[in-house]
Amino acid sequence: MSDTKEQLLQKKQTADGVRYARWAGHFLGFLLIGLAGRNIIIGDLGIFTTIQTVYFVIYGTFLNAPFTRVPEARWRLIYGTLVVVSVFFVFLMIATVMFAYMAAADRGERLGVPGFEGTLIFLALMQVPVVLFQRKPDLLD
Repeated sequence: MSDTKEQLLQKKQTADGVRYARWAGHFLGFLLIGLAGRNIIIGDLGIFTTIQTVYFVIYGTFLNAPFTRVPEARWRLIYGTLVVVSVFFVFLMIATVMFAYMAAADRGERLGVPGFEGTLIFLALMQVPVVLFQRKPDLLD
């Protein structure tokens, strides 16, 4: 009997963890939209910054989509799209860090560890399994 209670508690904790991780995805989506708005307000939009701004709006909006309500017929397409746009987001963040390092090197400075970009990458990549486990929690077992 105690095994059943422990298993139920573990399943509840796992479901709570998946829900909290999904909330982090919603936060990331809103943060990216806010960063895009900041880029627009600052107004210094070069080619790369324009691409970054547009992608932040698209990806931020996509992260806030209700994935649990997607019909089963479209689930694979939507999930595959999430995987692809998340991977592209990682490449965009890596390019952002590389451009920042090159700009700092031109000024004769050195940048520290890119903690903010690393956190964004972590939160973005975390959404891929979280959305899958939220949709199909039996895969966690």
